[in-house]
Amino acid sequence: MTKKQRKRASSSNRRGMAGIALVVLVLLTVMLFQSRKLEAKNAAYVEQIAQLNEEIELENARADEIEKMPEYTKTREYVETVAREKFGLVYEDEIIFRAAD
Repeated sequence: MTKKQRKRASSSNRRGMAGIALVVLVLLTVMLFQSRKLEAKNAAYVEQIAQLNEEIELENARADEIEKMPEYTKTREYVETVAREKFGLVYEDEIIFRAAD
């Protein structure tokens, strides 16, 4: 090989290496950007999971309350509460104060 041929081959190799380096750099930049977007989505999902777990706890407490309701409706306290609220009934010795209109 002559000097010109070696120089041309070396120059061609350098351009090829620079092109490959540029492609790799672009790919790394795109991957970094996508990684940041995925981290943000993941944080949003973690927050959503925490909120849903809190709602599950509230619904479980409500379900327990509903299960206890049939027992509560059989108590004297429940009967008195309903009689006072819905029917306006009071005991004989109670005094009711009402605001003047």
